[in-house]
Amino acid sequence: MRSLSFTSLPLFVSGFVCSAVLLSGGCSHLFSGKKDKDLPHEKLAETESGKTSLISDYAVIGNNLPVMVRGFGLVVDLPGTGGEDPKSAPYAMVLDRMKRREIPNAREILARPSTAAVEILGYIRPGVREGDRFDVQVMLPRDSNAKSLRGGKLLTAELEEIALDNGTMRRSRTHALAAGPIMVDDPAATETNNPAGLKKGTILGGAVVKDARRLTLNLKPERKSVYAADRIAKAVNQRFYQSGGQKKEIAVAKSESLIMLDIHPAYAQDVPRYIKVIQSLACYETPQQQARRIERLQEELQHAPTAQKAAFQLEAVGKAGIPALRTGLQNADEEVRFYAAVSLAYLEDGTPAKVLAETAAAVPAFRVYCLHALSVMRNDLEAESRLRELLHDPSIETRYGAFRALKARNQFDQTIRGETLGGQFDYHGIDSPATPVVHLTMQKLPEIVLFGSAIRLRQPFTLDAGVFFINGQTPGAVVVNRFVSSGVDEKRTVSDRLDEILRAVVDLGGTYPDVVQMLRQAAAEHVLPCRLAVDCLPEPNRTYRRQGSGDSELAENKEEEKKAKQSFWSKLNPRNLFIPNPGGHSSDFTGDVNSSGRE
Repeated sequence: MRSLSFTSLPLFVSGFVCSAVLLSGGCSHLFSGKKDKDLPHEKLAETESGKTSLISDYAVIGNNLPVMVRGFGLVVDLPGTGGEDPKSAPYAMVLDRMKRREIPNAREILARPSTAAVEILGYIRPGVREGDRFDVQVMLPRDSNAKSLRGGKLLTAELEEIALDNGTMRRSRTHALAAGPIMVDDPAATETNNPAGLKKGTILGGAVVKDARRLTLNLKPERKSVYAADRIAKAVNQRFYQSGGQKKEIAVAKSESLIMLDIHPAYAQDVPRYIKVIQSLACYETPQQQARRIERLQEELQHAPTAQKAAFQLEAVGKAGIPALRTGLQNADEEVRFYAAVSLAYLEDGTPAKVLAETAAAVPAFRVYCLHALSVMRNDLEAESRLRELLHDPSIETRYGAFRALKARNQFDQTIRGETLGGQFDYHGIDSPATPVVHLTMQKLPEIVLFGSAIRLRQPFTLDAGVFFINGQTPGAVVVNRFVSSGVDEKRTVSDRLDEILRAVVDLGGTYPDVVQMLRQAAAEHVLPCRLAVDCLPEPNRTYRRQGSGDSELAENKEEEKKAKQSFWSKLNPRNLFIPNPGGHSSDFTGDVNSSGRE
């Protein structure tokens, strides 16, 4: 037996330019709305070896790489740590934009110690939709006169795709808008201790996509033809469609070599899986051919080495593949049960919730995929119940992963009691008999979750949070002060309950970076009586050691696994509920399960 590496699904970019020129003659009618009675379907039905032709035999996925976007903007509200850099590119770009908008006293504004011109960098992932958010990095110029971005807020800035063309910078239209409070790279950094950690930061979910990025199916050069493009688009649309009052096609053939492909809503959070399912679709087959193939795939599903490929093809078949997949739930092998259960979940079948929950709790390598699958079973009460049980699992990443899955199903679920605190970040309190945990995010979206509603800080203590000073010297009472340059601006007196302290900081104008700084300091000084977990999420790209495999067989995949972990795609997982810990192992790292690297 061999080990498996659960990396992002392999994607390929076509090496040819798609032509928009239609073929003349008898086939050109396919793109003019005429009927296609004489299509040679049989040419698409089987490969030379006699097996059913799949879309992967004819086409590759295009437009599937992240797009880097850049921009320049103005940071304000810095506590005297800003300054102008007149020789830098950010300064020149921001000044030019301010002048074009006829903003008075532009140079004077840029010279203030409360402002700084910065560069902004982000990546737009494949398959994003209009309105989706993504993180952006904010950076001061090298050798900047500004000392720190802590406490600063980026004013709305435009992000464009920028490329070099023969040494000349070529800019595109605006792809996204970015704004928001900045979280410096090192919340504990000072001007004497790691000053570089103050000059670069992140705005979680700070950029908003202006338009969707559609995938493409690009026919291989030796396979391209008008009838092939048309039939493949029809095969996709027979399996998938979007409903919104009326059915809307997912795939549209544009030429003999190009098919535009939308993301089906069920796969919006897992674009790699969607791509794999699309590639597993049959180009064309008769009902009799499909029945024979399902029978063969059911047999292949029962054996771990062939189960994954069989499950994807059965999922691609659609509802007709459900009976065969259900047989996999009874298999003695946990790997087979896993493949069958996930595919059934995406087919909206009501049988796999128990298997998915048990596997999520027991097998770290499969956890992220099981929780994803439970999150798409939105009308299944058992899936909801199983996720609520996992909220109290001993594993913190399982617990928080279950929370994310429940939130994806229904953000108003009373079990996770969410609210947006001060318009700054998502805040949730969950009653749980398990060990209390405070969880915060440093990627994708600003969010704090308290697992345990009665967490109290250990007194006495004093904590800093940006311009805030939290004094807990009096038993049972905590004073939250907000300072400005002229002295104490305002204060609140609350109890030693963490919930009340967090709310007081936000009520006084505190931002998410301020709260994160306070929590990290509380944990470092042992004021927080429980674990502070940061981005403790189930991870993709783990290696599963198949039952009965040996060490020598595990080593065979070592180089392949290394390449997968380093791939650009795996570091930039598209719209995904679960983001792995950056550069480290999860809370469940043991033995044969290896965690991936991360951006």
